[in-house]
Amino acid sequence: MVIEPSPLPDAHPVTAVAEVAGALAPRRAEVSASITDVLATRIDELRGDPALRDLLAASVEGNVETILHVLRHDLAPRRVEPPPAAMEYARRLAQREVPVNALVRAYRVGQSHLMEWAFAEATRRPGHDAAAASQKIVLVVMDYVDHVTQQVVAEYEAERERWRRGRHALRLARVRDVLAGRTPGDADERLAVESTLSYRFAPVHLGLVVWTDDPPGDPAVDPGLAALERVALDLAAALDAVGRPLVVPWDAGSVWVWLPRRDDAVPPRDVLERAVARHGPAVHVATGAPLSGLDGFRTTHDQARRARDLALAAGTGAPAVTLFDEVGAVALLCADREGARAWVRRVLGPLADDDPGVARLRETLRVFLATGGSLATTARRLQVHRNTVKYRVGRAEEVRGRPVTTAEGDRLDVELALLAAAWLGSG
Repeated sequence: MVIEPSPLPDAHPVTAVAEVAGALAPRRAEVSASITDVLATRIDELRGDPALRDLLAASVEGNVETILHVLRHDLAPRRVEPPPAAMEYARRLAQREVPVNALVRAYRVGQSHLMEWAFAEATRRPGHDAAAASQKIVLVVMDYVDHVTQQVVAEYEAERERWRRGRHALRLARVRDVLAGRTPGDADERLAVESTLSYRFAPVHLGLVVWTDDPPGDPAVDPGLAALERVALDLAAALDAVGRPLVVPWDAGSVWVWLPRRDDAVPPRDVLERAVARHGPAVHVATGAPLSGLDGFRTTHDQARRARDLALAAGTGAPAVTLFDEVGAVALLCADREGARAWVRRVLGPLADDDPGVARLRETLRVFLATGGSLATTARRLQVHRNTVKYRVGRAEEVRGRPVTTAEGDRLDVELALLAAAWLGSG
């Protein structure tokens, strides 16, 4: 029995592919309109704005024309440039903050719909292997779409970064005016500023500074501002903010943040610490006190910046979260750091010496005074025996040369000096 071999498909169906593309070329407006309708129907984010719809149509028509040109002349898909309308459409979507996945999906859906037109035309071509021609068309179009998608997504990301930086620059200028008291002067101006900032001055504000120890990386790979914005959003959610936070970039590694709150309760430290910890050990937050109105907007920000200054002065020993309400007096001392250190030395005497053993005495005395003179509580916090606490407190008074646990002593000054030494160092 002799088995006849099956006819092999044309290995290079260039002619058939060219004929298909040539037949579709005069109908490219019809094909493009059909694809545009499909995209606008199936992808919710691409509906609505007539101007955006017109630009979508121009992008689709530009891509269809380019694909048909590639097919008709057997060109390498990766050597052609994306149509200008396609690049502009990507930029416009970035400006409107349309998710990038909508753009990618548009190319996949458009590719699928264009294939339907091409397959239908291929089956009508007599004398050629329609399957081989269709296979060639699929490979070429897939290669083109993959290539162009990379280009438009890169342009989308670049434009989004440019757009956000420009928008943030405007918002920073407005915020500076508000902080300096230059605006708003009346109700209309206030409304205009609130519109620019997308933030209202009426509620209680919690000012924060969020920063990272990591140096800024390549914005295209690891945008530092976007990462810090995510921290701000996380903090807003953790503290149950009543609206979206206002986030303004200060420099490459820090942002100013205002959270709208329901009341003026001090934010729980443990809640803040858990939220910050999710973003890694390099992230830090300093907060002001929750305050209301325009004056509150300014004051809580000033407090947050002072708390951040204190955290930076403390160096590697600073915690991830610094609350102004906990360190306000020391933060104010930071305005004159050398003067503060001189005052600490005056109050503590030899107890301010830069010695590990003396530092241990200072810390024990600080906790002892903060707990109201409780040996048991101090021992529990420091994880030592209460007799150890008793000995260290007595020894600290000996080193200082003056008592601190009696009503006649300058106990408040000592407590503040001990706290300042813990943050600023003793030397």
